[in-house]
Order: sequence, then C-alpha cells, then structure tokens
Amino acid sequence: MTETRIPGSFRDPAGYVFAEEGRLFRRILPAGREDFRRFTESGLAGKLIEGRRLVPFTPLTEEKDGSLLLRLEALPFISYPYEWSFSQLRDAGLLTLELMREALRHDLILKDASAFNIAFRGGEAVFLDHTSFTVCRENEPWRAYRQFVMHFLAPLVLMKKVDLRCLSLFRADLGGIPLDLASRLLPWTTRFNPDILFHIHLHARFDRRYSADTRERKIPPMPKKRLENLIRSLQDCLGGLDISAQNTQWADYYEHTSYSDASFRFKQERAEAFCREISPRSVCDLGANTGVFSEIAARHAGEVIAADIDPQAVERLYALSRKIRNLHPVLLDLNNPSPDLGVFNEERRSFLSRCRCDLALGLALVHHLRISGNWTPEQIARLFGSVAPNALVEFVPAEDVQVKRLMRGREQVYTDWTLDHLLAAFRPYYANYEIEPIPDSPRSLILLRQK
Repeated sequence: MTETRIPGSFRDPAGYVFAEEGRLFRRILPAGREDFRRFTESGLAGKLIEGRRLVPFTPLTEEKDGSLLLRLEALPFISYPYEWSFSQLRDAGLLTLELMREALRHDLILKDASAFNIAFRGGEAVFLDHTSFTVCRENEPWRAYRQFVMHFLAPLVLMKKVDLRCLSLFRADLGGIPLDLASRLLPWTTRFNPDILFHIHLHARFDRRYSADTRERKIPPMPKKRLENLIRSLQDCLGGLDISAQNTQWADYYEHTSYSDASFRFKQERAEAFCREISPRSVCDLGANTGVFSEIAARHAGEVIAADIDPQAVERLYALSRKIRNLHPVLLDLNNPSPDLGVFNEERRSFLSRCRCDLALGLALVHHLRISGNWTPEQIARLFGSVAPNALVEFVPAEDVQVKRLMRGREQVYTDWTLDHLLAAFRPYYANYEIEPIPDSPRSLILLRQK
C-alpha cells in the first residue's frame, strides 16, 4: 500500500493518518497499541461511535511491524477552529469535555485537548483522533488542561468580552491563544468572575511564575473526584458563554436590501434552476451571509460550503447546518483567506485548496470585492475560475444605490466596473455565459459554464 501521510498528522507517536487511492486510513503504531486496545475493549470506542461523537473506523489488519491498520470514514469537508463560529468552537470544547467525563468512567483520559481533533459532520461536532485516549492513573492531573484553556476557553472568553474578531489570534498561533496574552487582553472586570479568574488569570500567573524557575516542580496529586470537578467547572463556564447580544455589520443584510419582492424572488428562482441544471456534487457559496442561497443549493447538491466574513452570519449558518445537514459553515475573509499554515506550511491547508467544487455562487458579492477590497475584475474571475467549473455571479453596476454608497465619490477610480469588462475577465476561465437581468433592478445574474 502506497501511503500519502496527511501532513498535519505527525505529532502523535501513537499513530498517524494517511490516504491511499482516495480512501482514508489510520495506522496505530506499536507505541499506541495498548492504549488503543483499552479504548476499544472498554466499550468506550463503540459507545462514542454509536452516539455520533467519534468518527467511525473499521479494523483491517495487523502489520508485520506490530502496527494496526484502521479504515476511517472520510468526512466531506474539514474546516479549522479559526474558521468556526463562536458556537462551533464552544460546542467543540463541550464535546471534548464530554469525552473526558466519559473516558474517566472507563478509567481512561484524553492525553491532549486540541481543537484540531474536532470536525463537524451534519451540523454536529465529531471527534477525529482515535489515539487520544490513554490510561488514567490514580492522582495524575489532566496534562491537557492548559491546552484546553488555550484552544477553547481563552478564545471564547476573548470573543465574548473583547471582540468576536479575537478568534483570528488562533490563526497566528496554532498552539492556541497564550494564557498571558489572553489575561492581558481581557478587561480587568473579568477578575471578578471566579471561572475566568481561576482558569485564565491565575493560570497565566502560575505559568509566568514557574516558567523561569529551573527547579523541578512537584505536581500536586489530583484524585479523580477533583479531576471530575475541574471538568464540571469548565463545562459550566463554557456552557454559560454566548454572544447573542453582539451586533455585526452583515448579519441582517437581507432585512435591509434594495431588492423588491419580485426581484428577490426572481433571483431565488433562477439560482434554484441553475443548481438543478448543474446538479453539482459540491457547491461553494462565497459571501453566503445567512444562507438563503446556500439552502437553495443544498436541495440539489451533495455538499455546500457556505462561507462568509461576518461572525454573526456564520452563527446563523451553523444553526442552519443542524437542519440542513449537508451544509458546512466557514468564517472567511476573501481579502485574507486561511493560508497554508504550520510546519513547512503543510499542517493546515489553505481554504482555497480545500474548496474545489462543481459550482460556485457569488451573489451580492463581487462589487464588494471590487470596491471595498480593490480587487481587479481579473482577480475576481480568477477566484471563481479556480474554485469551480460553473458559477453564478451577480453583477451590481455603478448606478446601483448600494454601489454608489460604497464608492462615495470615488467613481473615477472604478471606471472599469462594467458588465463588459467583467465578462472579458471571465472568458479565460469559462467558455459559455448567459446574462439574465433581474427585474425591478439594475442588477444582472451571470451564468458561467466551462462547457
């Protein structure tokens, strides 16, 4: 078997994930055999799979080197923690704590608490790492506690207490948000919250005090009861966090548009007809907002990636994904999309390399790229041409009231913002196009096909 190891799967000496002929496998190395045996024979693995909390696997063979081979269920789309909504990150953290409590009942424990061990399937968080479970030894602390706070609690508290955009700090450090940085950024008043005081501020102070101390530290024992109380405290803290009161720029976009009922209905009907015609396996809705057109696409596609820049809009996409289970929300700024990150820039793949689809939607989007982002028409065409062989794009001309508001007296800068110029930019990528004017509107839909 020719193994193509997944670049992000190398840190755990117990095993790694690889692909072969489009299928996904995990190799359990000899160092991880005993822990994996306990994990499966205890009944925990089966219980988690049955409860849809763990990615299913099928044991295949035992290799000559003593390793075990598992066939894994492949997920349709993997997003990363810095691309999640607030509720996604919170639910991923709560799943991690739920698995910890369940593991303790089987005398096991999670040896790590990385947010990258979580993905989303059908609108629900699911655990990926089958080698994260190890034996829980009496009086040993949870060594992944600090990692949990850096990956889950610190970013969530910063998003709630400071700004939703604090999640982007996670992209700057894949190890999570450092505790000392989180403590400095949080308002002083958070020290009056016992949970935040203990898990972040005092935790950060403890780190500072002992990081420069070269003497050997004696770790105090932690009986299982105290460990359970710690997990319960973290669950209560995460479960009480929400950002429903925070307002953002685009979350209520469809409540304040210039469309008449007839024009918006036409746009929906034409989008549905085009999706039905293409019958795509996958769709990428760029600038999905709250998912009006993602929902239409999901009726005719295998999977829909719904990406938007607005954190509260992505919150609503996440809620929608629990009802429309083939929809995958992504927090994305096209002006600065998720790049290749990590060791050799290979651990975490860029968004644009993960969203190769059959159909791309760009509705009420490209005029923002041109005017607010100063993209050229050629760059806009390159974006859609690199994502999908078919595209549905909405052109909003300079005379539209929304475009006038964006230009604000800079009309002379955007003299190339014409339908003809944009069509010329699309021609290297799409052989055929149709123009359909939207009734009661100066806007038009462009239907693009490579064949």
